Amino acid sequence: MPTTLSLITFAVSVVLYGISSTLFYLEVARGPESGTPKTVPVWMLGIAGASHTGYIIIASFVARVCPIHSVHFILSIGSLASTAIYLAARVRFKINALGLVVAPLGLAVIVGTFFLGHASPGTKMPASFMALHILANTIGSALFLLACGAAVMYLVQDKRLKNKKALLLKKGTGLPPLDALDHAVHRFLMAGFPLLTLGVATGTVWAHKLESGSAADILRSVLGYATWLLIAGVLLLRVVLGWRGRRAAYGTVAGFLCALAVFILYIVRAEVVGG
Repeated sequence: MPTTLSLITFAVSVVLYGISSTLFYLEVARGPESGTPKTVPVWMLGIAGASHTGYIIIASFVARVCPIHSVHFILSIGSLASTAIYLAARVRFKINALGLVVAPLGLAVIVGTFFLGHASPGTKMPASFMALHILANTIGSALFLLACGAAVMYLVQDKRLKNKKALLLKKGTGLPPLDALDHAVHRFLMAGFPLLTLGVATGTVWAHKLESGSAADILRSVLGYATWLLIAGVLLLRVVLGWRGRRAAYGTVAGFLCALAVFILYIVRAEVVGG
C-alpha cells in the first residue's frame, strides 16, 4: 500500500509540475495574450508542491532511510523551500514570472530523485548537527536560487531594453520590471545570507571533526567559502558603493553557481559512498 501511494503521489506531482511549467512558460512568452489567468499556474504549482511533500514522506517510510541522510530529502527540501518562498513572495515582489524557474526545478528534482538511490553521506556526525548544517545550506540555497532566477531575468530585460525592444517587452513578455527584479534579488540574498553563514560555519566544524583531506572535500570547502564571499561582496558593495542592477545580478549568478557546484559534489559523494 505505501508503495502504491508513493507512485500515485509521484505521478500526480510530475503531471502538475509539468502543467505548471508549461503555463508559466506561456505566460512569460506571450504576456497578457497567453489567455491563462495568473493564478492558475500558481495553484498548480502549490498543489504539486503538496503532492511532492506527500511523496517524499511516503517514500522515506518505504525506503526506511533517515531523511537527514537521504538524497531524496535534501534535494526535495530545497525544491519545496523554493516553491514555498516563491508562493509567499510573488505578489509582494511582483515576480510571478519567477515560477518559470521554480516549477521546472520541482519537476527536475522529483523525476531525478526518483531514479537516485537513497544514499547516505556516510558521516559520523550527530543527526542534530547534520540537520542544522544541511537544512541551513538547503534553505539558503533555495533563496539563492530565487535570487539567481530574478537576476537572470533582470539581465534578459536589461539587454532587451538596451537593444531598444521596449515595445516587444510591453506586448510580448510577462517578465517583471527591472526595479521589481532588482528588489527581489536583494531581498532573497538578504534572507539567505545568514543561513549560508550558518552553513559555512557548521561545515567548517564538520570538516575539522572529520579531518578529511580528499580532493572532493577540499574543493567543496573552497566553493562554499567562495559562495559566501561572493554573496557578501554583492551585499556589501550595494551598501558601500551603491552597486545595483547588472553588477549585482552577475555577482548573484556567480555565487549561485558556486553553491550549485557544492550541492553537485555533495550528491556525487553521497551516491559514491552509498554505492
